[in-house]
Amino acid sequence: MPMKNCFLSIIFLFYVSAHANNWQEFGKDSNGHIHYVDMDNIEEGNGVLYYWSLMDFLETTTLGTRSNVSKYKVDCTNEKQTWLSYVYFSESMGKGKKITSLVPVWNHYGSTLNEIRSLTPDSIEYRLMRFVCGKKM
Repeated sequence: MPMKNCFLSIIFLFYVSAHANNWQEFGKDSNGHIHYVDMDNIEEGNGVLYYWSLMDFLETTTLGTRSNVSKYKVDCTNEKQTWLSYVYFSESMGKGKKITSLVPVWNHYGSTLNEIRSLTPDSIEYRLMRFVCGKKM
């Protein structure tokens, strides 16, 4: 399993570096972090959607991160989300140095990688999921 996660992380880093992103601002969460969705890379497959999300932090974190980019899988019918991969950056908008060491494999919502979960209604993540589902389904 660790080898699989390493391989997926390498593919993710290549993808983020090699593909242009059309980040559309979606809104702010209760902490003031700004959330974006990549409008050009929402994909359908096997009855689910895959999308990329970027979050700009209000302030630089103690680990020196200023933003992160994550990939999610969403079952729009059952409103379930799975956090597939992530990378943190030293600057806003997914720019600057990639910071991966010492960054936990859980996000600030308490989710872990590959965990299928229901989102809290009216949360920024829930609204973003519904927005993405509305664009493709």
